[in-house]
Amino acid sequence: MDEQVPQVARFPFREQARKHLKSAEELLCGEGQQLVYACLELRLAIEAIVYETLQAYEKNLSPDVAEAHQHWQPNKVLELLSAHDRLVDTSLRVQVREVGENGAPVGGPPLFDGIDRRLTVNWVEKAHRSHGSFLHQRTVSQLKKGKSIDETKLRTEANRIHIRLKEVLGSEVYGIQFAGGLPICCETCGSDLAATMASLILDGVADVKCATCNVSRLVELDKTTGELRYVHKITATG
Repeated sequence: MDEQVPQVARFPFREQARKHLKSAEELLCGEGQQLVYACLELRLAIEAIVYETLQAYEKNLSPDVAEAHQHWQPNKVLELLSAHDRLVDTSLRVQVREVGENGAPVGGPPLFDGIDRRLTVNWVEKAHRSHGSFLHQRTVSQLKKGKSIDETKLRTEANRIHIRLKEVLGSEVYGIQFAGGLPICCETCGSDLAATMASLILDGVADVKCATCNVSRLVELDKTTGELRYVHKITATG
């Protein structure tokens, strides 16, 4: 009978990433084979950070991106998650402010100001791949040509990756998700609609279509009041 694996509600990937990063820091002080091991620790840290992101989304994943659980390559995981949430690899700044009677934020310093620093799909792909060649046995051709590992190049690249990972793991807040969207009424029929946060943040505007009257319009977020407003004329869709 197969041994039953205990079910874990949440794996501590962020803590694991910090451990890998600390090991990499110590190894980067050395040379030779220690630098090779530092590359391995950095790659493991990248994977742990991305797996933590996947774990945060797993309860709300749509079937078409649920296959992200089957991939070990971190860039593939983020690519699939981005189909579910365009903000998955976008660093976000969060401010908490007191709201006045008119609904607008009160002036002065925010009650909280933090950044959720995230790894992008392109950065993860390049960083994860850049150390790949150092984690394999030297080929016969390389050995015959006397090509040794370029320690200077390796250390420079490893330090670059280390700095970015340290920034991400040092984020004041992390794991932010914007479910649904901001509410707005259809100007034509008064139906309740919602503008997606991802579009408002990344594009500055969001396309809102009313299923009741089949009307589509663009809306934008007023940065002063935080309210939505229509910015284009009504378009009836087929």
